[in-house]
Amino acid sequence: MMTDKTDNGPKLAVLLAAGRGKRLRPWTDTTPKPLLPVEGRPTLDFTLAAVKKAGIRQVVFIVGHLGQQIVDYVGDGSAWGIEPYFCEQKELLGTAHALKQAADAFPDLFSSHGSFVLTATDYLFDSTVLLELVETQQTADAEIVVSLKEVPESELSGRSSVRFTGDFDLQEIVEKPAEGQAPSRFSGSLTFLLPSKLVGLLPTMQMSPRGEYEIQALINQLILDGAKAKGVLQATPAEWKPPSDAK
Repeated sequence: MMTDKTDNGPKLAVLLAAGRGKRLRPWTDTTPKPLLPVEGRPTLDFTLAAVKKAGIRQVVFIVGHLGQQIVDYVGDGSAWGIEPYFCEQKELLGTAHALKQAADAFPDLFSSHGSFVLTATDYLFDSTVLLELVETQQTADAEIVVSLKEVPESELSGRSSVRFTGDFDLQEIVEKPAEGQAPSRFSGSLTFLLPSKLVGLLPTMQMSPRGEYEIQALINQLILDGAKAKGVLQATPAEWKPPSDAK
């Protein structure tokens, strides 16, 4: 009997949905960024469709600005076949800080799973994006899988750049590198498959020079400690592209 590749994949996802969305004001004054419609669908629906496709059932939503709207939209999760959990990030102190809110609120979820997905909720995901991370984790026997996008060198200083060897064997994620100092033209988007042991590093997290607790720093620590990390090159989302290219 053929086994579905999602059977042994992660069953937990943490979705980052607390941001203020300042660049999209005034729309985000009344609607949280993950619920802004694109092609008639909230961006969060694109994320949840990918979650469902990857076989993930338990989902923690990190909410903040206008968070009750997200709670109401998700409801009991039955529209996507998920079991939802919600916690609030009262201070926007970065991605690692957001994950710590989830881990502190629902420790049993993380202790009962070997790995989990962590992703932003404002990408216009293709439904197979997370499934590709799961498949890479299994075929490459990797503990960490990072979604990569190829972007112009001029944009890397506002994003991240990855250092790698061989077939996207990751050595380091460099967050917002100085102009001309990016180790590659490949950027790590905020979509990761991570081992649950990363949660044990959360109490040691240090604030970055940018004033945030960044998940990339903890991923780099795991890699230094010997964790195998792979990058998966995926299509650049339309919202990342200059208007002349996003057609």
